[in-house]
Amino acid sequence: MVVVVNAGDEILVPLYESGTKASTVQWSQNLSQRTAQYASVICDNMSTGEQVTLFIAAEYYKDSTIANANHISKIAEKIEGEGYKLKIDGRIQYGQKNAAGELRFIVYHDKERKPFQHRFVETAMASAAAGKASEIAKTLGGATGTAAEMAATVAKNFVGDYLRTF
Repeated sequence: MVVVVNAGDEILVPLYESGTKASTVQWSQNLSQRTAQYASVICDNMSTGEQVTLFIAAEYYKDSTIANANHISKIAEKIEGEGYKLKIDGRIQYGQKNAAGELRFIVYHDKERKPFQHRFVETAMASAAAGKASEIAKTLGGATGTAAEMAATVAKNFVGDYLRTF
């Protein structure tokens, strides 16, 4: 098993495109509900030749937010026509399936945000499946909004692994 990204690696973050869609990540923090918009982009790891998924806060990625002090253009070297060469360091956090580093993904955002790792995985899956979940549930005879689903939702707000910092 190859860990696709480690501290010190350099990745190539693609340039922002106007059609890039941001997904909403929801979590509970300090007993209040939080949400933020994240773009999910596939980056080339220039150090290993592998690809890694980056969840980047929309306000750090959109061209219209370039004045933001934490915008990708302020922390990475721009390679014209290609993207941004970003060194993986303490500004970047990550999540993964297990201690071996399987399915590692990275996150660039305000580290004061404290969503559990599974919030990003769920968001990515929901985006990929857009609308299929309720269709499948109906096909299988399941109902949405059951007591078990509501209990699971509440538990997810308080149980999970936080993102780790490189």
